[in-house]
Amino acid sequence: MAGAAVVEIDVLPLADGSFVLLHEQNLDEETDGTGKAPHMRRDQVQDLHYRVNGQVTEEKVGFLESALELLAAYPHTKRLQLDFKPYTPLTPTNLKRLLEMIAPVKTRVQITSVADWVVRLLARTDLSLALGFDPLLYLDLTRDEARPAAAPPFRIGAYGLLDDHPLSAYRWGTLSEYFAARAETLLYQVPQGIDWFIRAEVLQKALEAGFDWIDFLHQAGSKVDGWTIDVRQTDQVELAQTLIAHGVDALTTDTPSQLAKLLPVETIV
Repeated sequence: MAGAAVVEIDVLPLADGSFVLLHEQNLDEETDGTGKAPHMRRDQVQDLHYRVNGQVTEEKVGFLESALELLAAYPHTKRLQLDFKPYTPLTPTNLKRLLEMIAPVKTRVQITSVADWVVRLLARTDLSLALGFDPLLYLDLTRDEARPAAAPPFRIGAYGLLDDHPLSAYRWGTLSEYFAARAETLLYQVPQGIDWFIRAEVLQKALEAGFDWIDFLHQAGSKVDGWTIDVRQTDQVELAQTLIAHGVDALTTDTPSQLAKLLPVETIV
């Protein structure tokens, strides 16, 4: 966390209530282990090592408490974003443990998820939690290699986007009208006023169609983060500049230092 104001990490619960720092549930995708992480106990994964670009590293798999200890040790880090992966239900026991773990640093922790049901549960449990929602499971660009085959939405709708909602079944209006209708529908799936994390290219497509999703969410009292900007691609830097011009509140990137040199404002996560 050294030098970072905001840090985002992926978290998923194990079978014994521990929280491991992994993005995918299949261990062989990110570690030198096998099996599904949600079915494992802590003692079954604690000696595994991360894979980076397919290569096994010397870095052992991490757990949430270690990340929270680091957060406490780096007071300049303003926020730790815990992106909860919905591969298994957040049981009452796991929920209680999660809230107990983050309690000492809760004012600097934000819990986000693509699972609106998890976000609603967290909001009902503790109104003071900082929360965020990513509509990735409901609306996205066409499927690519980076998107898991088992993740919804499964259908490419009439507007050329991944969307299983009936509104995408046929072209009943303009693309701008479609985006406006979907944005309104999605807005009511989560608590009002929380932060939204939307793929940058989806925000761009909506803008090009004539619908400003950023302004729409601002009017609803929410902040907007556009993810994930890749500075190695010129068009991505231009996209970042476009989103900033339209008032995006933050941009997520894997290379914050490089992107910060190209952008004159403090929007980098």
